[in-house]
Amino acid sequence: MSNYLVEFLVIHSALMLGYWFFLRKERQYATMRFYLIGSALLALIIPLLKLPKLFFGSPEPIATLPMEASPLDAITITPTPDGSIWNYDLLLGTYIVICGFFLLKFFSSVFYLISLERKSNYEKFNDLYIRKVRNIEGSFTFFHWIFLSDKIDINQPDYAVILKHEKAHASLGHTYDIVFFELFKVCFWWLPTAWFITKEIKKIHEYQADAYALKSYSVDQYSSILISSTLNLNGLSLASSFHDGLILKRLTAMKQNAKNVSPWKLGALAALCASLFIVFACSEEVDQEIKEMGSQSNLITFDQLPSSMQTGLAEIKDELSFMKVDVPEGNNMSNVEELQALDPELIHVVNVDKTNRVIYVALKKDGANFDYLSDKSKMEGDVFTVVEEQPEFEGGMGAFYRYIGTEMTYPLEARQKGIEGRVYVQFVVERDGSLTDVQAIKGIGAGCDSEAVRVVQNAPSFKPGKQRGKAVRVRMIMPIAFKLNEGKLNDDNSTQGIIIVEEAESKNGKLKVDANYTNGEWSGTVYSPEGDILPGVNIVVAGTSTGTVSDLDGTFKVKADESRELQISFVGYESVRLAGK
Repeated sequence: MSNYLVEFLVIHSALMLGYWFFLRKERQYATMRFYLIGSALLALIIPLLKLPKLFFGSPEPIATLPMEASPLDAITITPTPDGSIWNYDLLLGTYIVICGFFLLKFFSSVFYLISLERKSNYEKFNDLYIRKVRNIEGSFTFFHWIFLSDKIDINQPDYAVILKHEKAHASLGHTYDIVFFELFKVCFWWLPTAWFITKEIKKIHEYQADAYALKSYSVDQYSSILISSTLNLNGLSLASSFHDGLILKRLTAMKQNAKNVSPWKLGALAALCASLFIVFACSEEVDQEIKEMGSQSNLITFDQLPSSMQTGLAEIKDELSFMKVDVPEGNNMSNVEELQALDPELIHVVNVDKTNRVIYVALKKDGANFDYLSDKSKMEGDVFTVVEEQPEFEGGMGAFYRYIGTEMTYPLEARQKGIEGRVYVQFVVERDGSLTDVQAIKGIGAGCDSEAVRVVQNAPSFKPGKQRGKAVRVRMIMPIAFKLNEGKLNDDNSTQGIIIVEEAESKNGKLKVDANYTNGEWSGTVYSPEGDILPGVNIVVAGTSTGTVSDLDGTFKVKADESRELQISFVGYESVRLAGK
């Protein structure tokens, strides 16, 4: 929810800045009205959209992507208590109370207008039905209802002018805008642009209604009536009134000729909207795709437990870790290997779901048990996904990328069909450095998947990865991008294509880490040598199987004894070690 609100704030603020610089002083009121309504809708909708990157010709440079599988699994290795200083329940309660206050004001205005309608007297003037009301001054419109003070005489010369203005409010549906923006303000009362846009739309309504009335009356006649009329807002925030304020601005606007909005301004606003859509709606799909393709971990979160189990553990959930074990058909549920490996003294409670053949286990956060969970969540059988020393290609990862780029060809079928995209190749680096279990776990077809698998299968051996000084099997995922060169054709009229591989040499240098060690826990942020945040960085407590990876914003948290070093590594960069004391 907080991510949505932050994105909403950024999007709406950016769109309002665009309005302020490009449209605020224009006189094309329909365009301005459309933009204000559209900007509010875009700010509400864009953060909810999570679309693939349809607008980028090539993916992120491969060398900058983590080679470990599933950052999500690594993050859940070391569950940490919520150290936030904010009481979110209190914040949420305060937010709801304030929203309720503004919503109450909104409905009180609606009920007041409805009560006025019931007390009013109908009077027909030309093709309009007017509601004459006592105890109000001037006139105003609410949806199709036009209210006038009973003090206004139908024989007055300015009567028809006022009605022309109010009819414009009704015909153009201005009340719908006001209701929408008042509710918008109820929900986002903390947002300055919500108040600004509500005030701005009412101003545009008055300009629009004035322009509508000026089609039948001269500027001098109309402005004279406007000045001489009773200026009173009646305190009705939901109504549109001829007697609204801003008289000087309205008079100035009447005397200015309406010009079309400059094409470059419309182009700039369109570019702004498109940029916001691309940045926020077309989300970073690489991390999500890799998460979905990660190892099948037994470690789960509290929210993934059955509701019946959550009830009894809610108060002590921060003191526990949780496992989920799927029991295959035909296996005895009382003879499960994962459970037999656990120390019985560390098991807090076990929940057996016989129907779905699933066992849920809550375990105490003991040191030995913690290491066991770490190993289970980082391994598939005996294959690691996070290790202290990552496998390394002879000559460095840059040499491996060059090998891929040299040996791989863009399949003719894919080029003829215009197919491009990313192929994710998964493989295991064995203890002797050979590559096995090579497969395309997500691809684009048309020969690209098989070509990627072929080249990786034939690759020379790696230097094996190590855990606690011993060579281990490590599972890795490598994205390979196939990109077409639009407009460039071969002799057979097929589109030329390239394989995008960025050499690791361009990423040489030592990682930068801003970290602190407090109360048995490391926390910090990882940066590239150039100062860019790095997600997916491998962070392991030296000499243990405890570790994590940095989040999308480069941050990390991991518990460790102060006597043990923290090893931080990422493909293409020099590793860094941190000491707790």
